[in-house]
Amino acid sequence: MRRFLPLFVFVGTLLLVSCGGKKEVKKDPWDEYAPKVQEMFDEAVSKNDTAALKALTDSLYAFFKTHPDSVSKEGRKKALYFACNWSFAALDWDRVIKYCGEFVSRYPSSIKAEDAYRFIGFALLQQKRWDDVIKLMESFIKEYPESSNLGYAYKYLGLALSHKGRYAEAKKALKKAKTMLEVLGAYDEIQAIDDMLKKLGG
Repeated sequence: MRRFLPLFVFVGTLLLVSCGGKKEVKKDPWDEYAPKVQEMFDEAVSKNDTAALKALTDSLYAFFKTHPDSVSKEGRKKALYFACNWSFAALDWDRVIKYCGEFVSRYPSSIKAEDAYRFIGFALLQQKRWDDVIKLMESFIKEYPESSNLGYAYKYLGLALSHKGRYAEAKKALKKAKTMLEVLGAYDEIQAIDDMLKKLGG
């Protein structure tokens, strides 16, 4: 029996190697996709090609939807946020509302959700959906009381309230917005608020 011992040792070693070796690391599709996305974005911006930018946001959203098992969950999150952000850059309000809306729904605790809310608020203003702006900004102010975007939220709220004829509430919101935006040095925003306050009588 002793002469068979080396064979058993050899077979056992093979089993250990085959079972205990390194597992193959699964590639994350985002790692391959991200550089291409950046190139497409840079090209679209350099050519001021809004159509290409919109197509890129659709591609990003498709990546988010079709890679639920992506190794990097952050990759999917980034794809959705870029779809949201770059829709805003393309001034495509329908896409902003769709993509940013899904971002805040899926990732409400992300710091980028605060930007996404601001983009949605601005898009709704452009579409003159005053009631939706009021509802969304009031919710944002309640849910994110420490956000650096509160100045924008109060501005959008004030503008929507003024269009609804709720002038006293509008002035109050706009004055809060002005105070908060002064801290950020957003002087163009402040000038617009001053102009609106003059129309509202103070």
